Amino acid sequence: MEKTVLDGTDLILSVGTSALGFSSGCKITTTAETGERQTKEASAGKWKEKFVKSFSESITAEGCVLTDGDSKTPTYDQLKDMQLAGKPIDASYNVREVDSREGKAAGGYKGQYIITSLELDGPAGEDAKYSISLENSGPVNKQATGLSSAVGGV
Repeated sequence: MEKTVLDGTDLILSVGTSALGFSSGCKITTTAETGERQTKEASAGKWKEKFVKSFSESITAEGCVLTDGDSKTPTYDQLKDMQLAGKPIDASYNVREVDSREGKAAGGYKGQYIITSLELDGPAGEDAKYSISLENSGPVNKQATGLSSAVGGV
């Protein structure tokens, strides 16, 4: 049976309900913080026993700065307003809908995130770009079949 590989171009980050405009990259990092359990049995064998204490997730994305975006295409200014509000925002990542710039309505992952970093880079003679970093604030939930909902539709 042939397997389908997700094309990185099709991984879409959305803030609120809108996909980032003119995005050029997206990276998701999910981390488990572990603790160590010291027991007489474990120390006799010299092997550490680990357990998961908590999970965290961070997202980084990059894109071109739009000066004329709208509510469906967030601008740098809108992202900056969200960051300076200092409150968690809804964000999700999913596979791009065929022939659309939006993520699929079903599937993916969704949660509340805080914008922890927003960088603006404007080199002479090139497109101005932004990079954004978000960290989860609470659980990140799998929607339907997660990224596997893309099967047959990417």
